[in-house]
Amino acid sequence: MLSVEDARMNPVRLVFAIVASVFLLCPTILPAEDGAPPFAMDKQYSADLTITTKAGMSIPTKTYVDGDKMRSDMTMSGVELEFIVRMDQKKIYQVIAAMKATMVMPYNPDKLKGTTTASFGPEGKFDLIGPDTVDGVACTKYKVTSDKDKQVCYFWVDVAHKLPVQMAAADASLTAKWKNYKVGPQDAALFEPPTGYQVMPMPSLPGMPGGTGGGL
Repeated sequence: MLSVEDARMNPVRLVFAIVASVFLLCPTILPAEDGAPPFAMDKQYSADLTITTKAGMSIPTKTYVDGDKMRSDMTMSGVELEFIVRMDQKKIYQVIAAMKATMVMPYNPDKLKGTTTASFGPEGKFDLIGPDTVDGVACTKYKVTSDKDKQVCYFWVDVAHKLPVQMAAADASLTAKWKNYKVGPQDAALFEPPTGYQVMPMPSLPGMPGGTGGGL
């Protein structure tokens, strides 16, 4: 899990954590065993996701998912960013409209399996805590322990719809809230990078599983 210091020192890493976390909420068949995720996302949907750090940084994100394609639109420090994940192409596109630029990096989901970044989504061991309420929504609260690094976060799942409402890191460094979840097919054009933009490889950044030599 990215810490508050990570978010303050390297907001790009935070963005990639958000992108990874949203896409890991992909359609999942839930195994019938103790500790299994208590929800599964639809194959086609849109939702609003807001990430808030302990330091007070709030990043509202609009997310679109259609099968193996995902897009997240967000604004950070006044800069509008678009991230498009194409599993079929094994690529991630970061679009910066103000610069008319698109950066490309390979997509490698194996590098995130079992990590706390993946714990935004249905991965890791879920332990039931009990009933709770988030913004007036009746929820069931779970403790989630990541498979790989054994760090902990908490999930609140809507009792009626079996969908995530809130996620919070155990160290309070990050909180995520989902709203306006709508099921249905998404416009195919949302998942295509814009034409006429300068295209370049994503630069490598310390501590981030991506860039020219790696992949998210």
